[in-house]
Amino acid sequence: MWQEERQQKIRHYLSAFGQVSIDKIAEDFDVSRETIRRDLLEMEKSGELRRVRGGAIAVEVKNSSFRIRHTQRLQEKRAIAATALKLIKSGQTIFIDAGSTCVVMAEAIAGANGLRDLTIITNALDVARKLSDPTGKPSPRFKVILLTGEFKQDPMETFGSSTIIEIYRYMADLAILTPWSIDVVRGASDYYSDAADIARAMSQNAKQTIIIADYTKIGANPQTKFCGIEKIDHLVTDSKALSKPAFRALQKAIKSTIIA
Repeated sequence: MWQEERQQKIRHYLSAFGQVSIDKIAEDFDVSRETIRRDLLEMEKSGELRRVRGGAIAVEVKNSSFRIRHTQRLQEKRAIAATALKLIKSGQTIFIDAGSTCVVMAEAIAGANGLRDLTIITNALDVARKLSDPTGKPSPRFKVILLTGEFKQDPMETFGSSTIIEIYRYMADLAILTPWSIDVVRGASDYYSDAADIARAMSQNAKQTIIIADYTKIGANPQTKFCGIEKIDHLVTDSKALSKPAFRALQKAIKSTIIA
């Protein structure tokens, strides 16, 4: 079993039970206890868990409420969205995930009168709402497809295997995605494995991937990888990212980096 696969399963254990035992997961994965200790040490360094005697426990994510995240750095997010808007053309099919910056992106698309005949495919209820006609009638500018699947409230999104399967029914021109972290080694990642699964499927089924991320995401602790650096066509971020050493490495590695 590969390291990334092991760590993904460890994340699922932590999500389900709040803790993991070295003995239990070493037996389940059929690997040595020392291998699991190394995995837990690496995951602790990235802020995903806290090691305790005999295993590890989940750590609480700061500012985990989506409503809080949506209002943070709103000025930067609006600048990023306005800049990313220039990469969209009328008639395109676009995947948009449930990140807080993507909700701001949906607001920018809704306000762009020059864009027409867009098909937006999303798992985010807030994104779908922003792009829907408030009169309740079908919009003449946008066709919005809300992906099916299990539903959760924070953020309000669909997820799970049925959502992934439905994503694979489509081929989009663009995937517009918001990461928890982006760096040159791990690429784009999300804290939540379910969200990473969605973003990964969207990226794989789009001709181009656009990552929209404010400066706090640049070089942050990597989490569950969903998109390698080589797959990212455009990174749109704000001017505060220029002060981050990690951004200079990203500029060299990514085809197009755009400052809002």
